[in-house]
Order: sequence, then structure tokens, then C-alpha cells
Amino acid sequence: MEDELTAFERINIVLEGGVPDRVPSICLGADFEFLNHFMRSPYAFTQEDLEHFAKDGLVPRFLHTQHLLAKFSPKEIYEGGLNAKIDLCWEVLYGIPLKKGTESDTLVTENGQIFKFIVNDDGIPGYWYIAPSLTTKEKIRIFWETQKDLRPDKARFKILSKNRKKMKKYDIVVAQGINGPFETCVLGIGYAMFAKLARKDPEFLHKHINFLWENFQRPSLELLLKTKPEIVMIGSDIGHNGGLQLPLKHWQSFFKPILKKYVELTHESGVKFLLHCCGAIEELFPDFVELGIDGIDSLQPTINNLELYRKKFPEIALLGTIDDTNLLVNGTPEEVRNDIQNKIKMLGKDGGYIPGPTNWLLDQKPENIIALFQAIQEFGRY
Repeated sequence: MEDELTAFERINIVLEGGVPDRVPSICLGADFEFLNHFMRSPYAFTQEDLEHFAKDGLVPRFLHTQHLLAKFSPKEIYEGGLNAKIDLCWEVLYGIPLKKGTESDTLVTENGQIFKFIVNDDGIPGYWYIAPSLTTKEKIRIFWETQKDLRPDKARFKILSKNRKKMKKYDIVVAQGINGPFETCVLGIGYAMFAKLARKDPEFLHKHINFLWENFQRPSLELLLKTKPEIVMIGSDIGHNGGLQLPLKHWQSFFKPILKKYVELTHESGVKFLLHCCGAIEELFPDFVELGIDGIDSLQPTINNLELYRKKFPEIALLGTIDDTNLLVNGTPEEVRNDIQNKIKMLGKDGGYIPGPTNWLLDQKPENIIALFQAIQEFGRY
């Protein structure tokens, strides 16, 4: 049975609580900083790599480079590969083009988030969220009047199936999605405004959250599902290092009902639903089980009790779990190999586990990332 399954078959078995031929792997993607490190390493793309990937239509920007994901391939998939394996990656789509902000180097998303283009001192570009734009009730009311401007662009979704087909040649599954309800609301109006409305005018806050769902999130998710994705993964970073970013009762009141609609709509299409959620999120796991979420990604091991999750919530697959802030940055390849071996023994002996870095590849050592995916190949046998 060894290596007879495709990446999708392997992942699907895990998400259904079964045990496949080997443990699959996940890499969300990589940003420009990691690519800079990678291209300065012995593993950098060769001219032959670039010519090969160009023939397959791979592009540097999509997924923060298709090239990198394909480069990790085993030799039997791509002769110039690094003899590792990435089974699952992630693509998030904004269904509406971003608008120019008040400053020349800023853009505003459809839900009011302000992003800024940054070029660091070393010349590496970045693109980061910096502030909300809907900071008063009056601004939110004006935003509601722009309902016609929130219609997702069908053309932006049509490319998704093409992106999946490009990566299928390298046996990589692209989990595609949109932003989740928590970030869509809170990053648009700001934490201070959210806290004020939750305390003083919860009806107004509910109205805004439902407006976002009806006019943007649901139409976007419906368009995504029409492209027939193999797996849906949405992003909603609800936690921080010390716990949730809001009281549990507020998450359950304002966002859980909307997240339930995400899950139900996805499952009605016969597709598994994954949630990428950073931070210490133990409080949410009972709700995740109730909602029927198939897998939770990120799960930084320094702030989450992974063994507890595995024993107490076997219904949910655990994804990520490999520390990207210390181990993969400061550790050695041997330490990474040992961590993978121990994690698979602890979390993967009965299935339900897809290991990988807990977030995007940023400033990690390329040799550690290669050691990580090669170790999953070596130790990930049941």
C-alpha cells in the first residue's frame, strides 16, 4: 500500500478519522523573507528548475510561490526535487479587488482593513495589516450603504480550479478559502470598537456581522464551492499567546453562529472544512466539535496542550503543531527531526494528524524546513 494513495486520498482518510499509508504533511505557504533565505541557501532554484516550472505555468506570487512547494517534491515526482513531500497547502482569496487607501502605500479590503506595503531595510518587501477603517458607528452605517460594492467578482474565483490543477501534477492539494467571521469583522472595525459595541450596543454589532455574512462572506463561499475545491480552509485567528482575544461568551454569541453557517454550507457541498486559528485556543475546542469542524490548523505547541487535544477531542484532526518561532528558526535539523518523530508518536499513532509549520514560512532556516518534510517521510509510517 506504500505510496499508492494520492495526497488528497491520504488527507481525506485522516480527516475522516482513518489511518492512511503514511502521515501527510502541510505547508501553508511562504513569504518573501523565506524565499530570500532559500535563494541564498544550497537548495536555491536552478535555471533548470525555473524553466521546468515555467513550462508547467507555475508562478512566483501565487501561494507565496508555487515554485517552492513543487521544489520539495520527491525525485519520482520531480527529478530536481529535494526528496521531501508537501501534501497540503493553502490559498485565501479576496473576492473583491482592494481599494486605494488615503495614503499612497495603503490599500483597504472589502471589510475595512487597511494594509500597507513595506520595504524592509534589507530590501525585502512586505504587505501587512496596520489598522481598521470603520472606527465609528457612522462609518459603519455608511459602509452598509455600499452593499452593491460588496458583490464578489466571479472572475476572481474562476482561476481557483486552474491553480489546483497546476499543483496536482506535484501531488499537492490546495485547500482554498476566504477569511472567517471573526477577522472579517474585528479587523475592519477595530478591537476597541468591537468591545464598545459588544458591551453597549450588541444589536448593532450583530447587524454588522450579519451584514458581512449576507453581502460578502456567503456569496464568496458559494462562488468558491462552485469551483469544486477538494478541501476548504478558512482563516480566523481568534487566539493570542495567553488565550482568546475576546471573552468566550462573546465568541459564542457573535461569531459561532456565523462560523456554523460556513461549516454547514461547505459540508452540504460534500467538502471537508478546516479552520486555521492561531493562538491558545483550548476553550474553543468543545465548540469546534459541536460545529463539526474536520480539522484545526496552527496549534503552536508552546501554548497549546496537543496531547490533551488528541485524547479529549479525537473527532478533530490536528494540523501544523511544529513550532515556527523558535525550533524552526533557532534549532538544528537534528532537533527538528527529533521533534517530528516525537510528535508523530504522540499525535499520529491512530491517525488524525497532519504535521507542518504552525504558520507561513518567514525567517526559518531552509535546512530546518527541508529536514522537517524529509522527517515526516521517514517517520510517518503507521
